[in-house]
Amino acid sequence: MGIRGKWVRTLRSVALLVLLFCPAIVYSATARAEDPPTLSSLEAAARADFIAGLYGPADEKIRAAIALATNDDFNRLALLQGLIATRMGSDGRSLLGAATGAHESHEWPRPIIAYLLGEQKLQEVADGERHSGNNAEIQRQHICELSFYAGAFAAADGQAKFARALFEKATKTCNRDDPIQAMTKAEMALMATQQ
Repeated sequence: MGIRGKWVRTLRSVALLVLLFCPAIVYSATARAEDPPTLSSLEAAARADFIAGLYGPADEKIRAAIALATNDDFNRLALLQGLIATRMGSDGRSLLGAATGAHESHEWPRPIIAYLLGEQKLQEVADGERHSGNNAEIQRQHICELSFYAGAFAAADGQAKFARALFEKATKTCNRDDPIQAMTKAEMALMATQQ
């Protein structure tokens, strides 16, 4: 067998190895793409859909996230679900009341929910956070969330002036890369189109 014959044989062997391993490579990539979504990926996708005004898909994703939620995550997800329901024309506050009634968690952002359900005043929630003993960064984050959600529900209630003031507070308080900042801007843009 000449040199040319050896090269042809070597190329055929390499081609056979590639063909044998390609399905494994394709399967591996497919398996990674089909891994079940995590709570954080579902929550992030729900927020992105909310920002884009895709409330139906946002609702589906937040419901899937709630199914994966732990006690610590529940109130945060229920609050977002209540807001999404409000944007879809449902009574988001009733949904929040039912969700928190069935799930006895007092973890943050339960005080925001208490405000939205009329159990506390907005200033009481803000003062409670300022006196909570949390470090300054956590307090800032909580005031950011309080301002956004109170503003979003006020906007849904037709209280545009109050909502704008709360959104301005959220814009000043939330970090630039915080998802709440992007949601605040989306809500402000929505309000501008409704005037």
